[in-house]
Amino acid sequence: MDNKIIAIILVVIVAVAGVAVYFMMSGNGGGDDDAKGLSIVGRVNSEGSGILLKPSEDPADYITVTDEMPGFGAKFIYNEAEELYYVFNVETWGGKVFATPGAATIQHVQLMELASLMGLKYVSYTEGSALSKDTLYYVAGVPSFSEFTNKIKTSPLVGFIIWEAQYAVGVVEGYKGLALTNDLFEGHTCCIIGTSNKFIKHNEDTLATFFSVYVEAVKQVNAAIADPDSVAYSNLLAIAKNRVSMPDGMTDEEKVEAIELALRHVTYVYADDETGSLTDLKSDISELAESLVAANQINKSASDLGFKSYDALADKFVQDKYMKEAISGNYVEPTVVKKINVAAISGDIHQIALWYAIDMTMFAEKNLAVIVSGQGNGPAVYGLLSNGEADIGFLGAPPMTIRSMNAEEIHA
Repeated sequence: MDNKIIAIILVVIVAVAGVAVYFMMSGNGGGDDDAKGLSIVGRVNSEGSGILLKPSEDPADYITVTDEMPGFGAKFIYNEAEELYYVFNVETWGGKVFATPGAATIQHVQLMELASLMGLKYVSYTEGSALSKDTLYYVAGVPSFSEFTNKIKTSPLVGFIIWEAQYAVGVVEGYKGLALTNDLFEGHTCCIIGTSNKFIKHNEDTLATFFSVYVEAVKQVNAAIADPDSVAYSNLLAIAKNRVSMPDGMTDEEKVEAIELALRHVTYVYADDETGSLTDLKSDISELAESLVAANQINKSASDLGFKSYDALADKFVQDKYMKEAISGNYVEPTVVKKINVAAISGDIHQIALWYAIDMTMFAEKNLAVIVSGQGNGPAVYGLLSNGEADIGFLGAPPMTIRSMNAEEIHA
């Protein structure tokens, strides 16, 4: 054969091989270009936070609870399950300062929504500044009841919106419970489970195995709460006493009282229903994303990220495949120990099912070594997910949505 022809053939072969390698590396063949970004893959709880007031404040000055329809112009929330109206006294709220766990937390977003409902501006408080009656002020970055009581010494704080069990601690310590988020945002999405798409791509069976254990832990926790005379409930209380943050100086009796109160305020879930569907969560995330863009909490809209709508964004962002695989048994359990790095909010009773599964050796029985890194709030959990230090994160829906969209970690 002519040498020129042979050379041409060799060039073609090399070129074809190069194209094949390129496609393998850039998507379908095993590279990580198609595994960038983060996804929401499960629920943790709905509801489970509350608003505290200082002992000197009167809850009746802030909210009137009634079963009668409020008059024209009233600012209120109707709780359908309770068949009660929560009517807001705007005059009292105006010019007040409340603490929140952080600017991207769900509690902060909910306080912002209440300010909007009342027609009040929502502004960060600056020490020493004058307080205007047309504004509801906040001090963000207060993660615990103890921190709140410290902040009161230097800031004109009157209240605190915070997750459980910190809300229950405040009630036990003599602070006034104004309202639960259960009352004001009935059935609202709270914490979710996030992961990186890279982790999913290389550990799908491991993730499904993790979820199979977590689902069973949630069921056992709910069964224990429903039967406070059971051994399972005693085990749950013992785990919670060890894992949930409580202020120094509380007696054992006070700690148990706070934990039991908190457990009654949190609705523990893993998905929308027993099939593992997250369809309702997709709707919640769609509405949340759109509202946070409108509130300038998110600076990248759905269209900026390549989506035709917020529903389309949520459909991509929230993936229920792996939860469904776990529930259906459509996965292969690991035969050797698999290490999973999990980030979660420290001392938060919302994540008690995670700790229950760890302390009851449920993960270990499935060859999973779950290592938890405790963080101060949801944005900090997101940070570990985003930089690859955590494989799975337990955090609020707002920080996961806000940070992922702003960082373009969710895209069409």
